[in-house]
Amino acid sequence: MNTSTNAGRTLTRNQNRTKQEMITLGLSMPTTKTEKRSENGFSLPVPGNWQSVFGFGTNSDAGEIITPQNSMQVSTVWACVRILAESLGSLPCKLYSRTANGRQEAISHPVYKLLRDSPSDEQTAVSFWELMTTWVCLHGNAYAQIQRSGANGSPVAFWPLRPELTNPVRLPDGSIGYRTTDGDGVARLLKGKDVLHFLGISICGLIGLSPIHAARQSIGLARAAERYGSTLFKSSAVPALAITTTAKVKAEDKAKMRADWETLQTGSSQHRVAILDADMKIEKLGISAEDSQFLETRNYQRADIAAIFRIAPHLVGDTQKISNANLVQENLQLVTQTLRPWLSRFESELRRKVLSTLAGNYDVEFDTTELTRGDSVAESAAFTAGVQGGWLSPAEVRHALNLNPGPECLNAYRVPVNYQNAETLLDTQSIQDEPVGPDSGLAPADSNEGQKDE
Repeated sequence: MNTSTNAGRTLTRNQNRTKQEMITLGLSMPTTKTEKRSENGFSLPVPGNWQSVFGFGTNSDAGEIITPQNSMQVSTVWACVRILAESLGSLPCKLYSRTANGRQEAISHPVYKLLRDSPSDEQTAVSFWELMTTWVCLHGNAYAQIQRSGANGSPVAFWPLRPELTNPVRLPDGSIGYRTTDGDGVARLLKGKDVLHFLGISICGLIGLSPIHAARQSIGLARAAERYGSTLFKSSAVPALAITTTAKVKAEDKAKMRADWETLQTGSSQHRVAILDADMKIEKLGISAEDSQFLETRNYQRADIAAIFRIAPHLVGDTQKISNANLVQENLQLVTQTLRPWLSRFESELRRKVLSTLAGNYDVEFDTTELTRGDSVAESAAFTAGVQGGWLSPAEVRHALNLNPGPECLNAYRVPVNYQNAETLLDTQSIQDEPVGPDSGLAPADSNEGQKDE
């Protein structure tokens, strides 16, 4: 038996095993004879329903095939993904050590550098978190292999895994593993504890749904509208015209006249003066209702796609309903309503897969204070309240503003002089309410005291 036959049988067994593992995970994988061969040569069956879960292209009712890649050609999708990726990537991910007095940054810990500075020698932390966020937004899932070292398996690097080539599988012992394919086309199996899996909304708890697939109708309509608009503006968005004449014109002459007119009135030659032959007239046919509603359709699709990603419309260019009064509140909602759920998902996975192997009591958190840097009024008010309330020292404020520490006296916490303990206040009030008796040693002052005898 030749080598190619053996390779074919091995590949078939791998495919059958993958099918069984997917079924065990609760995923429907109908049998199909159609196989889609990826660029690296590794072949997997891709039925219609199953392929959409992992972000392959699907048809929309507008006639557009939507994929995670070509969806980025829609400006609103690009803007939404960019806002989420760059906003989350700009937030420092910090490792904290919990102590009896609270917590402090574990700057000297090796994992702190992975989370805050560089997860590997090929990426910065900013580009890594931007990539993870982009993959989750487009595919619904983002994966990264945890490279470990030492007897306790301490993390030493995080390596991104292509989401379209990685999927969870059920291992023989009942645990979850991850099957991934490298650039050489060789599939390998990783333990669940060695893979960071960031997923979005899910209906099975193991695989996130692709937002692009869920919004394929809106994105498809947006792509169709852009294609229609390109065709419309290719002709300079002028009303449809007809050149009429009372003379009979041969078919070949009509074709030549049409070509000459289009050459004269499109592209860089538009608006040039047209010279017509005798007895020829130009008649405007008018702009259709569909053409006149083109911009309205695009505005609606912009808001619709932004809502899918929970992005405020003004952040993607729709300023129709925004004012200076609510602009600050809209920007605050980006943190509280849009980024906070994603940050919680990322932090939970890091605690489960990374911190569980560390000796000691640690926590991980994205620092969202960076997002308020641009709002000087809110930042100043927060620092003032912190210093006056006694829960921030002037030195801590200077540190947050990247200023020099200053003198030692700035490390002291301050409170207003009229602040006191409530229990002390009650004790003082009860003493004041007690009647003064003759045995108390506090006899009332003589009404004639201080008066001189006359």
